Amino acid sequence: MSEKWAGKVAVVTGTSAGIGAAVFKDFAKAGIITIGLARRAEKVEDLIKELGDVKAYAYKCDVSSPDSVTETFKAIEEKFGVVNILINNAGIGRSASVLDENAESFKKMNEILDTNVRGLTHVSREAYRLMKKSDDYGMIININSVVGHQLPFTGFSLSMYGASKFAVTALTETMRQEMIMQENSKIRVSSVSPGYVHTEFVAASGFVSDPSIVLEGFPYILGDDVSKAVMYLLSTPYNVNVTELTIRPVGEKF
Repeated sequence: MSEKWAGKVAVVTGTSAGIGAAVFKDFAKAGIITIGLARRAEKVEDLIKELGDVKAYAYKCDVSSPDSVTETFKAIEEKFGVVNILINNAGIGRSASVLDENAESFKKMNEILDTNVRGLTHVSREAYRLMKKSDDYGMIININSVVGHQLPFTGFSLSMYGASKFAVTALTETMRQEMIMQENSKIRVSSVSPGYVHTEFVAASGFVSDPSIVLEGFPYILGDDVSKAVMYLLSTPYNVNVTELTIRPVGEKF
């Protein structure tokens, strides 16, 4: 990535592990003022200690809570004034059947929507407001998934997760169109859709009881690979909007 974003302010959600942590570290090393949002803010603090002399900050924020998002961005505005880059990475999966007639499944599916869809929307709205305030170039990058474009048969239910990622695909294009209607030519929005990424996400989601068995032999990419894709998007000229970037491990079959 060129130096054009050095000294600018970036917000990265879901930075406690995986893709978010990788992006957070790469941004800070590139001289970007990097703000990490996470429910486990202490994990982000640990990353900052590892990085050493960088301009990086941790804020405790639950993106599924509108109040938490509003309060966090109020604090960001007071300290930094503006935002130039937003990486919407926070996302969850939950083991639940769409067809199950029980309250627990319904609760889990709502949790997915609260984080992956409503949370992304709340964060984007707040960040966009501070991007416009800066009157500078800005970029929103939504971390999507290949299952946000085509749902593979996996042998286990992805529950509301696939639907939430299809929503991210639609929201990315909706944001782009709204920016056109607002005659905003300085802020771009993109979606990065990875295939299978080797992080703690699959285990944490509970989709399967033993991810190591189900995914044994599957090719995968790493959070660092996704971060490089994000850095590529930021390196493109200001007049270029790569609206969708799909990256898969070599040999991925779905």
